[in-house]
Amino acid sequence: MKAAIAVRAECPGDAPAILEIVVRAYANVIYSDHREHLMIERLRGTAAWIPPLSLLAEVGGRAVGHILLTKGDICGSGSWNESLALAPLSVVPDYQSRGVGKRLVESACQKALELGFGTIVLVGLPSYYPRYGFEPLSRYPITLPFDAPDENCMVLPLRPGALDGVAGVVKYAKEWLEH
Repeated sequence: MKAAIAVRAECPGDAPAILEIVVRAYANVIYSDHREHLMIERLRGTAAWIPPLSLLAEVGGRAVGHILLTKGDICGSGSWNESLALAPLSVVPDYQSRGVGKRLVESACQKALELGFGTIVLVGLPSYYPRYGFEPLSRYPITLPFDAPDENCMVLPLRPGALDGVAGVVKYAKEWLEH
């Protein structure tokens, strides 16, 4: 029998487990700068941080995955739309391809919708995120403030019409972009 995957919001004291998950998840990823855990630490406690959107996945009481959504905006000439940035999604190697990432993404999207957010932007694997409804960002008049391959830049409208009339540049929290 497959062990159940429990997903919950990060609690005080979870930071060390999250750090370990993220470091292990990206240790052998060639496109990673291996600093994802530092971004989480920089964001924790800032205005961009939304405690219910830092989610931890556990199997049998063991922390095996984490996902983070933080506030960002899509700013155009005379317009401003609140959005979320998804990064990072982390699953320890022993639990990859076992549904943990799926549960984290689905749980994060549902929680974001419940909290009233309309969109999520990410830079990620084009072979993974479209199954959750993420679309190429290039379909919309929305750009990122940095260079990234078009196929990796995606957006998810969490409700119908969430991207109607939205145009501009994604503005991430400064802590998200720092190195």
